[in-house]
Amino acid sequence: MFTLQISYPVRDYEAFKKVFDSDPAGRAASGARSVRLFRDTDDQNSVAVLLDFDTKDAATVFLDRLRSEVWDKPEVIGQLMTAAPTARILEEVAREGEGAG
Repeated sequence: MFTLQISYPVRDYEAFKKVFDSDPAGRAASGARSVRLFRDTDDQNSVAVLLDFDTKDAATVFLDRLRSEVWDKPEVIGQLMTAAPTARILEEVAREGEGAG
């Protein structure tokens, strides 16, 4: 499994959440198996998103779409973010505890 990990430095969490919930890059159709949204306990405007994909290619295609269709839009990033989001693709190599196969 591959996880796309994205960090968003948002201006206003509620405004960000509205856009996130509208799924502008098509998470639902991209092959994302699960989506998890986190907020930093010390900084509620620091948001992390983890999206799980079956393949690295699927994660890469979705990240490319996210960059071109959402992040490259100044009206989105300028209004919602204090800085550009960062992302990386992680490969799961081990799992323990709940949900372990």
